Amino acid sequence: MKKCRAALQRLTQEWRGDRLTSVFSEAGTVADTRSDFLRDEIRREILSGRLGPGARLPTERDLAARHKVSLTTINKVMAGLELEGLVERGRGRGTFVRPDLGRRAVAVVLGPPHAPPGPRWRAHLARLALESAGRMAGGVRAYLAAGTAASDETALARDARAGRIWGALGVGAGVAAAAVLEKAGVPFVELAACPERSRGGEGDGPAVRIAWGEAVGDLAAEMIRRGAAPLAIQLPPGAPGEAMAKAYRKSVTGARLRVEESLIGPAEQADGPGGWRWVESLLAGGSARGFLLAGAEPEGALAALAQCAARIPDEVAVAVLATAGAAPAFVREPARLELDAREIVQAGSEMLSALARGEPAAGVTIRPRFIPGETLPPRGEGPKR
Repeated sequence: MKKCRAALQRLTQEWRGDRLTSVFSEAGTVADTRSDFLRDEIRREILSGRLGPGARLPTERDLAARHKVSLTTINKVMAGLELEGLVERGRGRGTFVRPDLGRRAVAVVLGPPHAPPGPRWRAHLARLALESAGRMAGGVRAYLAAGTAASDETALARDARAGRIWGALGVGAGVAAAAVLEKAGVPFVELAACPERSRGGEGDGPAVRIAWGEAVGDLAAEMIRRGAAPLAIQLPPGAPGEAMAKAYRKSVTGARLRVEESLIGPAEQADGPGGWRWVESLLAGGSARGFLLAGAEPEGALAALAQCAARIPDEVAVAVLATAGAAPAFVREPARLELDAREIVQAGSEMLSALARGEPAAGVTIRPRFIPGETLPPRGEGPKR
């Protein structure tokens, strides 16, 4: 309090009474240095529209003379405003209000491409998200989510603070990006989140969640009901595979089926449990009567299945987790769980628009669509011997 009181007294002496209101920042605290005071004043000039997009600011020398401060102080003020994304500076050109400041766009925040369920699937989803956001008011801006800790120094954080974003869609953006947007008051919807990995659980928060584990578990239980047991299940590595295995065991136990008849492994390497050679040995040796491929990313799962088609006996029941609209590329049309990326993006875009209007949106969960295909036997009949 002493520091704030001293700053107020100093500024009272140095500035005219009608400018005292500028001493207080928007957060209600007292600016205790001349550079803080000047930056607050110029920021308000910009955000109020009195200095419009593209407007040229007075030279640093003119500002220093007008406010009776040093060039160092003015340079510090301009550097701060540039860091906030409000102005842009160029040597020999001067300082300008950013020309795109008045256009509030939709952000599409892209996470690391290697994140589950794989780079091709995420690229497909990101492409559709960018197309959808581009049709919304203000157009679209794309950002890469960097790091696991929220940072005020990223382009996303600066643009969010500067009011250049009215909403954001995330494709594997992560908790850090969500925290940055939440801090700036920007509505955010994560696409294709995994319910088992969300912070608050399934259905909590604005996100389109995919019931990966539950859908794979139910399909595995259905295959066992149709006689495809023992069942070889190829799962993805890491948390998604663990979630699928947990949901599978829950589905099978709930259906009173024998869990020990199934063989589960992560698709991490060719020779390890769950790898292609592991699958081939099980199928060729008759150790498994069913094969569920959930370890390949949906965008390329059917192509991966076609590569080993010749090594899968006809009597083995086959199912796969795949992208909607992809050609089966298999001798027989395989049973599959189809994930429709367009449905995911549409649901997320509608949710974001509702949030921007101030309407509540708790999130939705989408289940992949089951297509029986030609590789599952009818109920009550096991695979042909």
